[in-house]
This record gives sequence, C-alpha cells and structure tokens, in this order.
Amino acid sequence: MRKVFPGLLGMILFGAVSAAASGINLDLNVHLGNRAAKPLIVSAAPLFLESATLGLQVSVGTPDAIFHVNGRYFLFRHRLWLVAPSYEGPWRTIRHDRLPPGLARRNNRDILALRQAESERYKHGHYHGRTFRPGKAGQKHGRGRGHWHHGRK
Repeated sequence: MRKVFPGLLGMILFGAVSAAASGINLDLNVHLGNRAAKPLIVSAAPLFLESATLGLQVSVGTPDAIFHVNGRYFLFRHRLWLVAPSYEGPWRTIRHDRLPPGLARRNNRDILALRQAESERYKHGHYHGRTFRPGKAGQKHGRGRGHWHHGRK
C-alpha cells in the first residue's frame, strides 16, 4: 500500500498538470465516510393509508416510501433509515434496532413491497380502509397530527 499510494498520487497530479496545460477542465471528487442522505422535499402533505399488515401508515403518491408511526415519520433511502418529527423534516438517520416494531421486524425489501401493494389497491379503487393526511407542522391545530378519513378519499 505504501508503494501504491505515492505512485497513484503522482499519476493523478501528472494528469491534472497535463490537463490544465491543454485547457481541459478536470474535476476530482473524493468522498470518505458515510454518505449523507439528500434532503427530502415534499411539496404537499402526503396521503397515508392505514396498513393492517404493517401496523402503521404508508404514503401513497410519493416518490419515496414514507411511513407514519406514533407521530413520527420514517423513510428508507439509499440503504439508510431516516426519521423526522414531520413529513417536512428535518430528517436524520436512525439505527435499524431503534425502528418501531412494524418496520423493525421485517426486512426492507418486504416493507417496500407491502407499501407498493397498498398503493396499488388504492390506485385501483380496491382500498376502503382509513386514510390520513397530516397537517402542516406550523398550523394551529395540526402539529403534524393530521386528520383521519374513513373510506377512499
């Protein structure tokens, strides 16, 4: 390793000098450590379906699978679980062993498949359970709790 690193560094520097001399732009990015999750931007309050299978609420019509449990929001993205007090964030990573039971006891692939199945039932009009749409965090009575509706809305 000691012999490889200086040689590799020399090749990179030689390539950078050669590229600069010939007028070519060169950009080198090195990322070490954990990859930070990109911020999640949700423009409107997502609609959640009550999933009896998972024992929690699952989002519909959002690009990412968002889960709502006991006033907290969970998201699986880039092989990491994130948690937030509101669907608007701020999102932070959470260890798998700190997830609520509905998420912790199943593997990630099964959770996402169950969420997709709930979404498909809803899209095709076969979902007749309860739905939930959270209020904005700053609203007078919402505080992120939202309102439950019976049947399809």
